[in-house]
Amino acid sequence: MRRSIATGISLLAAAGVGLIAGARLVSSRATHNVSAPATVPFSTAGAAQAKRKILYWWDPMIGPSSISPKPGISALGMKLVPVYASSGAASPGEVTVDPAIEQDLAVQTSPVRRGALHKTVRTVGYFRQATPVSYAVTARVDGWIGALYASTNGTAIRKGDPLFTLYSPELLAAEEELLAAGRNRALARASGDARSLRDAQKIYQAIRRRLIYLGVSAAQLDRIVQQRRAQEYLTFLSPLSGYLSKVAVRQKSYIKSGQALMRIEQLSSVWLDAQVYDSQLPWIQLGEVMQARVAADPARRLEGRIFFIDPAEDPRTHTVTIRAQFSNAAGLLRPGMYALVDILTTPLKNVLLAPASAVIHTGTGKVVLVALGHGRFLPRDVTTGLTGSNGAVQVLSGLNAGEEVVTSGQFLIDVESNMRELTRKLTAGAGPGRQVSRASQRAKPMSGTTMAPARKQDGAVSGQAIGYRGPSQRPKTGG
Repeated sequence: MRRSIATGISLLAAAGVGLIAGARLVSSRATHNVSAPATVPFSTAGAAQAKRKILYWWDPMIGPSSISPKPGISALGMKLVPVYASSGAASPGEVTVDPAIEQDLAVQTSPVRRGALHKTVRTVGYFRQATPVSYAVTARVDGWIGALYASTNGTAIRKGDPLFTLYSPELLAAEEELLAAGRNRALARASGDARSLRDAQKIYQAIRRRLIYLGVSAAQLDRIVQQRRAQEYLTFLSPLSGYLSKVAVRQKSYIKSGQALMRIEQLSSVWLDAQVYDSQLPWIQLGEVMQARVAADPARRLEGRIFFIDPAEDPRTHTVTIRAQFSNAAGLLRPGMYALVDILTTPLKNVLLAPASAVIHTGTGKVVLVALGHGRFLPRDVTTGLTGSNGAVQVLSGLNAGEEVVTSGQFLIDVESNMRELTRKLTAGAGPGRQVSRASQRAKPMSGTTMAPARKQDGAVSGQAIGYRGPSQRPKTGG
């Protein structure tokens, strides 16, 4: 019985040993089969990377302060990334961007071309009374106002409407002379003497013209001659149609010769005064079309022609007044009315044009990025002229027709160019096996950042700066 039990235990032990050995063999074969193909691409990648020269290692999230001549761990606990030397010679200032990064930056280009540059100057203006059609009613003799028919400013007046009546001793004496000359003319006609009739006719016409020059209408003079009686108060009529303004007399008031009694504003045409900045003056010329829109009729565009450009500039606003005349037969436009103004300027023909979005203003000049192809970009100084309304700018120098310029993403490429220039200065003279200078490692970060410089240890950034000792220095745990 005991022998049977011992034999069973021995058999179980041998089976267990066999199972363990088989499991180890299978595990080793599986491990060998899994790891064998992984070494092929690693060796291939290593050979490919070995062909390229490593300039330095750094952490792009920190910036130039993390540059190191050897691999290591950055202050953020990340492995430093190698930066390789670019293959092929590049032009001074040329920037090369990886195609994947170029796509991430959403870089867009547009060609430089020749064409017409259009510009529509948009501004505001106010309508005003046209001076040549403003009529002043002035007294030509001394006298007293009788009835004042036109007494309220803004009253609509038509030509021939009565304005006021006037008593004047001078006019009354002239009327008596006219009646006497009329009687003499009748006597000469009755006598049949041609010479006497001709002289009497001359005297009569001279007195009549004098009364007309003093403001008396011809119809009133005919009525005086027909009735053979002088009128004490003569009625003065409106010389034109318009609106009454600046009434300066009252009924029964005394007036003197040369005194302005009232004004009649004629609004058949009005002026529009608009303000333009001095930078827009090169586009403005006499005779160009000015379009206006008013709140009273927003769907309609009114058009006038520029006939005046103020020779003086307002020093407070740096604007110049330009003036156009508008027809106002319907009476819609009123002095003081506000208007939105578009000035259709004369386009510049056959000029070199580039997109205005491609120009980078540096403060002391203007720069564009010329796309050379295959991810290569070259900054170039340019001189620009006038800017149009279609997103184009006139190029005076620096570009040629047919070149491609960057219109979107150029600021990020410019940052990349500045970064490369900065890192080139920081790594200047730091060859293989040489330490980067202490001043380079303490380089001030880019403007707008507050990153602390990485601390070095044995040529690499120490991970202890943030309390992490690296994968090879992790404390061992029991069990």
